[in-house]
Amino acid sequence: MTENKNQNQTAPALKTHAELAESGLTKRNQEFMWQVQSSANDDQINAGLVAEIEAKLLEAQKSGATAKQIYGTPENALGIKTKEVRQSQSGQQASINYAANGFWKIAVDNSFVFFMMFSLMFGIMLLFSAKQVTASGQSVGSLGLTALILTSITGGVFFAGWTMLMAPNAEGQRRNVILRIVGSLVIFAAWFGCYMGFGLIPTVVNPILPGWIYLILAGLSFLGFQWWRRKTGMQGGFLGGAGKARK
Repeated sequence: MTENKNQNQTAPALKTHAELAESGLTKRNQEFMWQVQSSANDDQINAGLVAEIEAKLLEAQKSGATAKQIYGTPENALGIKTKEVRQSQSGQQASINYAANGFWKIAVDNSFVFFMMFSLMFGIMLLFSAKQVTASGQSVGSLGLTALILTSITGGVFFAGWTMLMAPNAEGQRRNVILRIVGSLVIFAAWFGCYMGFGLIPTVVNPILPGWIYLILAGLSFLGFQWWRRKTGMQGGFLGGAGKARK
């Protein structure tokens, strides 16, 4: 009884004809809103869709746009808003679901992705411009195999942490925006620092391989990524739904 009473109190109240007349809407838009209110179900009312439609009409009528031009019919208005909310909730839920895989699964997932991306990039660079790269005088240690492996692993770990930082909780609430911004900057800076540091590893233990070998490694990493996705059933992340679990 108490729960129902609380829900009724928090549910957005629909407006009467008199309240709509005082809302600032034109007469046609008032009638449109009355029809919207009459057509809306409890879920749409509680989600604030009716209030959103009214707010949009108030703003649009300043430039002469009518409800019919924007939505067509009251039913269409509710359908459009419901679709927008569902898409927003779907994107948010995907973020929650990916984070729900846990830190270490996400770290492995990201490590495969980074190894694949860097191997592909290094392979193309060395295959088509190996002489220019090595003769540039700049440190090329970051192209070495050991540096590549370490960069991919640390990237996987750092971005697993970033995923946890950015993902909303089960109630859809996100962490403080300042914390997310500062946390993101720290994570990116730390990974970049690691990348630069790994480039200083001596070539004796950090060999630079021919470009075609890196391309093969990129292909093998992609296969490993697909295997990992099938094994864990993970979706989302950098490559979206790639490797969706097959039955």
